[in-house]
Amino acid sequence: MQLKRLKLPGNSIRNRIVVTVLATVVLVSMLGTALSGRDQATRQLNDLKAESQVLTSVFGDTLSDPLWDYDYEMVQQRLDRLAATGAITGARVFDNQGEKLAEVLVDTFDPQVAGDYLVFDRTITAEGGERVGTLFLWVSTAGVSSTVWSVVRNDATTAATLAVITAVVVFLGINLISGPLSRVTAAMIRIGEGAFDTPVPERGRDDEVSRMAEALERLRQKGLRVEQVERELRRANANLEQRVTERTAELERARQQAVEANRAKTEFLANMSHDLRTPLNAILGFSEMMRAHAFGPLGDPRYDEYIEDIHHSGSLLISLINDLLDISKVEAGKYELVEEPVDMRALIESCIRQVAAGAEAAGHRLKAEVDGKVPVLRGDERVLTQILNNLLSNAVKFTPEGGLIQVRSWCDDSDRVFLSVSDNGIGMTSEGVKKALKPFEQAHNPRAREHKGTGLGLHLCDNFMKLFGGAMTIESALGEGTTVTVSFPPERALRQRRLA
Repeated sequence: MQLKRLKLPGNSIRNRIVVTVLATVVLVSMLGTALSGRDQATRQLNDLKAESQVLTSVFGDTLSDPLWDYDYEMVQQRLDRLAATGAITGARVFDNQGEKLAEVLVDTFDPQVAGDYLVFDRTITAEGGERVGTLFLWVSTAGVSSTVWSVVRNDATTAATLAVITAVVVFLGINLISGPLSRVTAAMIRIGEGAFDTPVPERGRDDEVSRMAEALERLRQKGLRVEQVERELRRANANLEQRVTERTAELERARQQAVEANRAKTEFLANMSHDLRTPLNAILGFSEMMRAHAFGPLGDPRYDEYIEDIHHSGSLLISLINDLLDISKVEAGKYELVEEPVDMRALIESCIRQVAAGAEAAGHRLKAEVDGKVPVLRGDERVLTQILNNLLSNAVKFTPEGGLIQVRSWCDDSDRVFLSVSDNGIGMTSEGVKKALKPFEQAHNPRAREHKGTGLGLHLCDNFMKLFGGAMTIESALGEGTTVTVSFPPERALRQRRLA
């Protein structure tokens, strides 16, 4: 491909060099001409002064005899002949008292007006040494100026001719250098604009321009490779974007399906819980009547044992259904708290009484500690009771016989209220804690597997605490025990303190 000539923007190096050399030559020539003119003027003026001084001295001597003889007419005649020489513009002769004896003025020359002339004076003496007068000569310098300007014009013409010749020579010489450089620069600009198919000229010679061209060629080859990589990268990026879009669409469909499945599960659990509650309430009601022998003895004592089993199983089942219904409401965002003032001491004492029988049967010691500064809490008493009962039930269930279970409540300086249940039971690993917080999961522990459960207790407590705007933390170590702490935000602490 033939490289088109590219006009470079701005002043090229060639033009700048030519202008610089031409300006230098002109400046040096003008300076040389000025110095030459000054030297010529100085020489001409010095010569004129010397000649005029000699003329004044000689001519003054010729006037001594006429002045001694008072022949002023002869003095005037000699002044007239002196003026005819051409260099003299004016002459005057004065006596010793300063009186003008003779005068000659060429054209309209006026000694009182400043001009281009030199003034010379000579005292005239007689042969006996007596002073007889004074001669004044005015000599014009116009001839010197004319000669000097003629020399300057000749020098300026020579300098101009030299400048033109120098400019032509420099221009031709610079073309030999800047021509290849301009072609390489044009190729460099095109390559810089992304035209990597542009051929690089001036290669194959052993000079600086050729080495520059070789370097540009290597750069062009690298640019071609980079351009190829960029094209491949763009293709790969386009394919990746398409795959990401497709995968995102698949994930969105899967998410929608999961949301729909979760909603269907929640609705199913809610409906099933309501459907199961009615017959279970009937079973629990009738079993309680039979336990109380409302219509008389049942007969065989074994019936009493069966009724106890029926009532216990029904109670467990209704508790499970209640938990399932609560979870479905919480997950669906439909659970509404019944806000009311709750006394923490009364709440703790009530829950301890509910688990006291089971704890006593297992040989556990129950201990409660409530800080006197704990304020009344704004919350749902039924939910708070359910949370504390779940935590106490877990502590009783997973603590070996003869263990210690402690319930504490306190507040900090910012009125955050804390409630904790701790035991010295079997404890859990960190993985076990994570597993216990998931629904329908239990920690991997032999003791945990001895006690059948739904695995909803801690998960439900954690979700309830989120409804309160609080948090639940679990600290546990395997074989050392577990401490579960729930914290309520300051806005749930009422101003009045614990009820008396």
